[in-house]
Amino acid sequence: MMTFPEIYARHSVLTRISEDALGILKEIFEDAETRRFLPELYEILDTPDGLHRFTSTFDLYAQNDEGYLWGIKHNSEIVGFVAVMDISCDTTLFYAMHPNYRSCGYMKDALQNVLDYLSNHKVVRTISTDIYKNNSISINLLQQLGFCACREDDKKVYMSKTL
Repeated sequence: MMTFPEIYARHSVLTRISEDALGILKEIFEDAETRRFLPELYEILDTPDGLHRFTSTFDLYAQNDEGYLWGIKHNSEIVGFVAVMDISCDTTLFYAMHPNYRSCGYMKDALQNVLDYLSNHKVVRTISTDIYKNNSISINLLQQLGFCACREDDKKVYMSKTL
């Protein structure tokens, strides 16, 4: 296992999420927009130990070089997260921002720096994600970062980017 990578973005630092950040993660996941656009994740986390299992799972991913859960820290406060998982087989990306910090550019900055890290350190060659069609903000953001739509169904757009 490598040391967990800390990434310095223009407006934030991406760092490992610790137990003391569970409260802010809870706020992010309880937000209506997050629940709407990450419902599968919300179902897992909507249990008494869901957040702890979520972060513990990513600790295991990190120990096995299979994934990362970065907290986006701005002025020493977690304002969102970026997750990358299943690195060895089908690298997947997902993310969410605290509602008080949306539309400030933090997520675009954080995602660009995560993609740069993954590319520069040759962690992966391709990364994928799926976005609900009615989440036009995320679709536009990913397109700005060079993701292309691979396919879609009646609910989601499946996007990927070669690094």
